[in-house]
Amino acid sequence: MLSRVFGFGRRPFESLSEQEILALAISSEEDDGRIYRAFADGLAGSFPHSAKVFEEMAEEEDGHRDSLIELHRERFGERIPLIRREHVKGYY
Repeated sequence: MLSRVFGFGRRPFESLSEQEILALAISSEEDDGRIYRAFADGLAGSFPHSAKVFEEMAEEEDGHRDSLIELHRERFGERIPLIRREHVKGYY
């Protein structure tokens, strides 16, 4: 149990439960949205049109995240397990 929480080793994707896969998808959408917003912030001063594209991509990721959270609520309830890309072997 502690290895799942504190990352004593990266787990193979095949070992994840359905709930953990869904939680991983949620956290990936969150991360991607943050990355796109960081790109937008970096581009805004010199390339506002490109920054807008990244802002729109971030909004799209937010929509994906919201849909996945709703699916998690329906199947597993409110508590989403903590699992991130870096916890899974070969998942980037």
